[in-house]
Amino acid sequence: MDRKLYINPPLVNRAYDWKKGPQPKTRRELDKFFNSPAINKVKDQICEMGRRIYNKGYTDGNGGNLSVRVGEDLVLCSPTLCCKGFMKREDICLVDMNAGQLCGYRPRTSEVKVHIAMMKAAGMDACMHCHPPHCNAFLFAGMVPPNGVNPEADIFLSQIPLAPYATPGTDAVAKTVSEAAKKSNVVFMANHGIVCGGRDIEEAEWFAENADAYCQVLLLASGHGGKVNQLTPKFVKDIVAIRKAMGLTVDPKQSLYNTHRFNGYKMPVSSK
Repeated sequence: MDRKLYINPPLVNRAYDWKKGPQPKTRRELDKFFNSPAINKVKDQICEMGRRIYNKGYTDGNGGNLSVRVGEDLVLCSPTLCCKGFMKREDICLVDMNAGQLCGYRPRTSEVKVHIAMMKAAGMDACMHCHPPHCNAFLFAGMVPPNGVNPEADIFLSQIPLAPYATPGTDAVAKTVSEAAKKSNVVFMANHGIVCGGRDIEEAEWFAENADAYCQVLLLASGHGGKVNQLTPKFVKDIVAIRKAMGLTVDPKQSLYNTHRFNGYKMPVSSK
């Protein structure tokens, strides 16, 4: 095929550009903004991602919560006590960056404080909290998965930090999680669940899928008797460079590996 026919389409940008959007201040402006076509589209995206995590078994009952930043001082979020698999556009709430509710007929989730703290600390524009079972199998034991094993996991997850336990909905948990979010776009919350941050709500959901799939494979690998191999430092450095090029968080203080041990043994380093 003639190379002159090649094209180079841009990546799809799904993020709501809150910096260029309206910044309502009055009650009339807020109500108009909250019901505008652009914001209704974001609400629908939140509902769709809620259905996705519910169908994957990452939430049960009324568990989990989602948020998207839509203004300098504005965040859309899911309500409290609502099954994420059946959320509707009209269920979504609007809060300010202090978690004060501005719009919506249902009370906002108490955990939006965690999301807002992550947005402020790490510059994320969308957050998702859920309880993926394979991730929880690690974090209930006070563990995080080793890095340097799988390129996709390292590119999208980096080295997952474990935030110390704090009571859900409190300022304490917001502080511990937001500090950990500076190291990765996925944070394990000890004895609780995970929080993922992204440039848009679907990206945050992808990171939850990435994390749970990786943890699932590691748990499977722990049962067959063989040892999991780690990649050489050269390959891990290559992966870090790819992650940086994608604009994802890389903690400048982190070492190449978070551990060399898994399932009670020292992991051999692959020679290939």
